[in-house]
Amino acid sequence: MLKLAAIFAMVASPLAAGEGAARITGASYAEPTEVYGHGAVKGGENAKMVVALDDGSTREVSFKKSIFEDTAPRLHDFNGDGAPEIVTVVSGFATGSWVQVWSLDAEARLVPAKASAPIGQRHRWLAIAGIADFDGDGVDEIAYVDRPHLAKELVLMPVELAREGMLVASARAQGLTNHHLGAEEIEGGVRDCPGELPVILTADAEWQNIVETRYEGGDLHATVVAPYAGADSFSAYLRCE
Repeated sequence: MLKLAAIFAMVASPLAAGEGAARITGASYAEPTEVYGHGAVKGGENAKMVVALDDGSTREVSFKKSIFEDTAPRLHDFNGDGAPEIVTVVSGFATGSWVQVWSLDAEARLVPAKASAPIGQRHRWLAIAGIADFDGDGVDEIAYVDRPHLAKELVLMPVELAREGMLVASARAQGLTNHHLGAEEIEGGVRDCPGELPVILTADAEWQNIVETRYEGGDLHATVVAPYAGADSFSAYLRCE
């Protein structure tokens, strides 16, 4: 993690920090680019992320040899301090994609907080399904599909900001996907209802069925719940009763 964080520190370009304990209130990708040339996500390759803070200032980050390859940044409070971090997918020109979590430091500078290892090959992507405490242990996990057009493997990855080292998977389930090659959006998502462990909604590998995946007994268990009939067919299974 130290080596990867140092690389980020060299290539990121945050604006000057404002005074006070500013908090992140929003984030968006900017500067669409074709320099990476993957095309896995329609309009999903961007050279910059712009982050808004509650003091009215903004921060920006960009790279020399990577781009953001994603549908949108996701805000989530991982450490329970009431201030969100940002979850993104970054793709390196030589390494392919990884999950990158960003936070503000004590001087309100946008900094890389935690990262997973890159997939290891150019034009290999991952699609985030959602963020929740899927196993009920008090630590929130990022759920994503590793190479949704190739490997089609659902992954849970706990995020503990105070723990040293890179983000690593805690559970995996094969034969699941949540993105059509070239599509603009990731399909499915997470159903997180009071009194229940969160459930991940994806399709099966052939896009024939909607699948619910739960963490039970130390592993992920997938159950077919309905035929897949387009992106809207997930809606009924994402609602709490």
